[in-house]
Amino acid sequence: MGLFEKISAVHVLQRFVRMSRVLLPTYISLSNKKNLNEEEYLKVDKIKDIYKDFHADPKTSLLLINSNILELIQNTFNNTESGNLDTPEGFYVFNQFIEESDRLINEWNRQLMN
Repeated sequence: MGLFEKISAVHVLQRFVRMSRVLLPTYISLSNKKNLNEEEYLKVDKIKDIYKDFHADPKTSLLLINSNILELIQNTFNNTESGNLDTPEGFYVFNQFIEESDRLINEWNRQLMN
C-alpha cells in the first residue's frame, strides 16, 4: 500500500470511527426503547444496514492506527444485535469502544489543532 492509499484509508477510518461514536449509542438507546415511532424504526433500520454491510477486517485498524477500534465497533454492534449488551462482557466491550473511540477522536482533534 502506497502512502496516498494509506492516508486515504486512515481518513476513511477516522470518519467511520466518528460516525460510529454517534450511531452506536443511538442504536443502543433505540434498541432498548419499548415503543418506537416510525421515524425511530427508520433510524434503527438505517443504522443496522450500515453495520451489516460493513465487512472490514478488524486487523485493518491495528495496522493503520495501532488500535483495535474496528473490532470494538463490530463487537458492540453484534452484542447489541444479539441482546448480549446487558451482560458483563457486552457492557465491558461497549465501555472499551467508548473509551477507545473518545481517545482516538481526541488525538485526531489535537492533531488538527497543530
